[in-house]
Amino acid sequence: MVSFICNICGEHNHVEHFATEPASCACGSNVRMRALIYLLSMELFNQNLILADFPRLKAIRGLGMSDQEFYARLLAEKFDYTNTYYDREPRLDFRERHPERYGAYDFILSSDVIEHIAPPVERALEECRLLLKPHGVLGITVFCNPPDKLREHFPDLHEFRVVPLGDRDVLVNRRADGALEVRDDLVFHGGVGETLEMREFGMTSLRDKLLAAGFEDVYFLEGNLARYGIIFAADVSQPLVARKQPF
Repeated sequence: MVSFICNICGEHNHVEHFATEPASCACGSNVRMRALIYLLSMELFNQNLILADFPRLKAIRGLGMSDQEFYARLLAEKFDYTNTYYDREPRLDFRERHPERYGAYDFILSSDVIEHIAPPVERALEECRLLLKPHGVLGITVFCNPPDKLREHFPDLHEFRVVPLGDRDVLVNRRADGALEVRDDLVFHGGVGETLEMREFGMTSLRDKLLAAGFEDVYFLEGNLARYGIIFAADVSQPLVARKQPF
């Protein structure tokens, strides 16, 4: 039996069979989501507050990369926050440049998204840094494999599309040199299309890419916070924050 307080909705939970990735609170939260909100609370307030009890501070601006609706709604109540999407409105492609937004945001949240961004992922990480204010933070959850190796599944991706072929989906790609390739060894997370897994990170490679993108400090949350249902296991995504500048 695991007992914890959800730091998103404030509900007291008693879970007999606790798992890390499926929702373990009625609000829909799981370990990685609670860890992400914990990191945001620590960065903004230097203490772990329950999201539902965050002070209402509309001067704080934030962006979400396809955040889950149940906590995106609470963030929008508390802050000047917009949840954005790649495939629908409000649309924001982090691989493109948005100079009119540079230096505008206190935080950006990306929960299990950056493994799906088409290469080069460095472009999106650099854009996140440019969008942040000088002391802004990027909060991330993403699976990091135990061998600690970066695995780019489609390093030659250029002009591509995922299309159905028979009873499965395949990726058709025209490389920059004009060569055509078809791949059927695809892994999707929760559907098809933009949920295609483009890569696996290792913690070292992820830290290196964030530092190369211009972030000055990267902090990985690795210790359990059992009181708030943040208990790590092999199947949980790694939570971290990348700081544009040390605060």
